[in-house]
Amino acid sequence: MFEHRIKLLLMLFALPALVLVGRLFQLQVVQASAFREETHEMLQRPPRQLACLRGRIFDRAGRLLAYDDSAWDISVHYAAIVNDPAARRRMCKLLKLPADAVTDERIEESWERIAQLSAKSRDDLRREAQRIERLVKRIKNDVSEKRGMEILIEEELSAHPVVSGLDRSQQVAARVALSEYPWIDITASHRRVYDGGTAMNQILGQLGRVTAEALAADPFADDHLAKYQSDDFIGILGVERLAENWLRGRRGEEYKNRLGQEVKPPVQPRDGRDVQLTIDFELQKAVYGQWTLSSIGMGGAAVILDIPTRNVLAMVGYPAVDPHDPDDVRRNIALRDNPRRPFLFRAVRGNYHPGSIVKPMILAAGMTERIVGPNDTVNCIGRLFESYGGWGCEGIHPHVSAVEAIQKSCNVYFYRLGQQLGVEREAKWMQMFGLGRPSGTGLVEDFRGRLPMRKNDGEARLAAIGQGEIELTPIQAANLIATVADGKFRPVTLWANNPNPHPPAHPLPVSQSTWETVREGLYRAVNVHGGTAYKKAGHVDFGPYVLMGKTGSAETGPPEWIYPITLPDGKRYEVRAPDARAVRRLYPDAQIHDENKRCPPEYEQTHSWFVGYLAPRGRYKQPVGPGPASVAIAVIVEHAGHGGDVAAPMAADMLRAFLQLQNGESAAGAAGGAP
Repeated sequence: MFEHRIKLLLMLFALPALVLVGRLFQLQVVQASAFREETHEMLQRPPRQLACLRGRIFDRAGRLLAYDDSAWDISVHYAAIVNDPAARRRMCKLLKLPADAVTDERIEESWERIAQLSAKSRDDLRREAQRIERLVKRIKNDVSEKRGMEILIEEELSAHPVVSGLDRSQQVAARVALSEYPWIDITASHRRVYDGGTAMNQILGQLGRVTAEALAADPFADDHLAKYQSDDFIGILGVERLAENWLRGRRGEEYKNRLGQEVKPPVQPRDGRDVQLTIDFELQKAVYGQWTLSSIGMGGAAVILDIPTRNVLAMVGYPAVDPHDPDDVRRNIALRDNPRRPFLFRAVRGNYHPGSIVKPMILAAGMTERIVGPNDTVNCIGRLFESYGGWGCEGIHPHVSAVEAIQKSCNVYFYRLGQQLGVEREAKWMQMFGLGRPSGTGLVEDFRGRLPMRKNDGEARLAAIGQGEIELTPIQAANLIATVADGKFRPVTLWANNPNPHPPAHPLPVSQSTWETVREGLYRAVNVHGGTAYKKAGHVDFGPYVLMGKTGSAETGPPEWIYPITLPDGKRYEVRAPDARAVRRLYPDAQIHDENKRCPPEYEQTHSWFVGYLAPRGRYKQPVGPGPASVAIAVIVEHAGHGGDVAAPMAADMLRAFLQLQNGESAAGAAGGAP
């Protein structure tokens, strides 16, 4: 009986063991190949990243200015970019190609075919290939240093875009023409579309391939889905660069085996965030259109600000280029139109002597420092010193008062005032008005300007009339006059939905009576006979508003051309100079290409300035408050002569276009800035 129970107990223990052995036999023998295949499938398919869209850019009214659209790239495997036998062997193994199918001749043939299909020359493609090679080697070195050993990186095993932005028909043609080259892929991508056209090009900026420096400084380098990859485009100029970390998105990722089966839920891509600007696109086009309707000067800039908020409503640099022009077209434009510098963002980057537009600021400083009173007069005989012809004035102004000094732009009055102020106090007041520091746009192109530094009487006199060492940008000039308009300084704002808070306004330590004196001078400069802007801008009807302003004529040198030269050692350079003789003096042994470039005689060696604002008629001495037409403007026309003859009437036309748009009308000249 006992033995029977022992046997039964042993059988009970044996049954699970037999089941377990049977199951192990099934898993390890019967189904082993199936499980090996499933494991193989899961291990062989790496996660696939999903593209994200870059954020869109809108104007203040929600008009779309820039966005990503579907496109395709021509991508070339890294082994066909570099001359490396080991890389080619890896590529042949990866693509399952016979070794003799990839020869130098075939690879060069494929590059020639790409050049024929695209707008890029063979030299352009060669430069792009060299850029990719340098970047991949830089990444490989960085990764190898971190790992302490040389390793193969993903960028060496993949294809890289060499031509971007193909449309649907172009990508179909490329697939057909390049199908015989297995190392070339046509890959889905996106292209940046700029509906803002030429008028918005300099503000929006442009994208460029990521650089090694950008990869090294990437704030999201630890996030493999958000970090830059070697073929990414990033903002390099304008708003595209300013809001780069806001506009860039985060890629997604999906996880599938080789059979296409999902092995875990995907990570969805997150598109970049949208940017809204303070710019009024319709006004921007109208202002740009005023330039296209005029052939005066070599170029210039105009800026319109909302006075209470300092929002930038329009910011135009002229001439500009089409944002969709390919690289070779841009190079041709740069050489053909080089004296007008179409790629210079003049509104924020152009540095100019301001001329007489600084006089309202200098007068406010002199009266606040109690150097001069509103009724004090200076006897101007047309020059500062009776026995010396230098330090001249544009006219003779007997017993000129503070208001008349602004109205008639008397240099002698401001020579004396500047000398009494001295350079240190002048520079202090200039900083209060926003000179010598960034304007507030945040753009990488934003130039700080220059303040006077030499502490002597001559420099103090020159600074008081906007010459000498002082330099500013058109946007600083617009903010200067906006500060006069409401008595407060605040940096300008371009990015409306910037997550960083906008800086507050700071009232200047200037009395209301002093501001009234300055503003009376600005009123008379435009609206009273004898004012420097009266002849050309004083008769424009602005309805319930009156134009206040100050002209300026800033002395400068002749326009400069770009001369390509070749030195005896074979190196090529581009030299900016007014004529070939100046280049010859600098480089006597150089070969100068295209020596026939000359400055046309009609171009003046004076820049034409006007700064001003609209004020309610009858209350023009009071600070300008919030309102539909509370705007300030600055206009500079390069090499165009007197400010009252050229810049002032252009500014009046631009402000008239602004009021037309405010009233729901079509603005004159708006078509000239259309895309």
